[in-house]
Amino acid sequence: MSESSPDLLMSLTVAAAHQLGYSCRTAAAADDVILSGPGGNVLVGLTNLRRMADDEPREQWPALVADYLSTSLIQVTADHDPLDTSDFAMMRHLIRTRLYSAEATAPEVVHRPVAPGLVQRVLIDQVHTMAPVTYPMLANWPIDAAGLFELAEYNTRADGPLDVVTHDFDSPRQARIELTMLCGISDYTTAHARWLGDDYPVAGTAGTVFVIPSQRHIYAYPVTDVQVIRATTLLAQLAVLEYTKRPWPVSQDVYWWHHGAIDLAASIRHEADQLCIYPEERFLATLDRLSS
Repeated sequence: MSESSPDLLMSLTVAAAHQLGYSCRTAAAADDVILSGPGGNVLVGLTNLRRMADDEPREQWPALVADYLSTSLIQVTADHDPLDTSDFAMMRHLIRTRLYSAEATAPEVVHRPVAPGLVQRVLIDQVHTMAPVTYPMLANWPIDAAGLFELAEYNTRADGPLDVVTHDFDSPRQARIELTMLCGISDYTTAHARWLGDDYPVAGTAGTVFVIPSQRHIYAYPVTDVQVIRATTLLAQLAVLEYTKRPWPVSQDVYWWHHGAIDLAASIRHEADQLCIYPEERFLATLDRLSS
């Protein structure tokens, strides 16, 4: 940053770190900082913080930065003083789940594929932070992987439904398209894609298409008629925009919930500065049936 264009968020990060008893310096990576204090050195990435700040007025930034750093330090404390997971009777009520990009999964973390590019992971909810369930943990529990995922989905679902909000998209020469957004305060929003058409008014005769651009939102549209073609394009555009702007990005692709399963509806690629949408053959076959 030049002197005429100071990095306000970085300045607030340094100030908040000092208030928490840590010194702060930039790391080798462009948008990481290293906090040094009583617990040693802590690497904190600022990419998600910057994306969060984009949605907040500047007067809210000091509180946002302080909360972000505090949460990061809580995570470090949890890593240094891990939860005793040996008593599964106590752990079972803390088990939750959510979806991630397949690229963001470590091999030791309990996970399973959901659809191309998406995996489901099991987590231990620790109120202010969460810890992944690992295969060594699972080996000491009286439950198998399938049962653990079933328990995680049951607990997450029992926390209550997400909020349902509709957004209208108009075009001068085309019919209005109404997309549904699922959101809420839950840290496990993305998991609700697993029961999307069962719990929410978004399923048509052939299911629903949806996107999960970040951990914060799901956008969906019912697969009922050929209008879904335009809706898929809108969903893809929305996914690409939010994937690049929202914190904790997940996927730019469009997915298809039908009969309780999730498949890839269309993959999204960037070619020669253009957004290209490549529908899957099975999804195309369904569209052909709807149009006949």
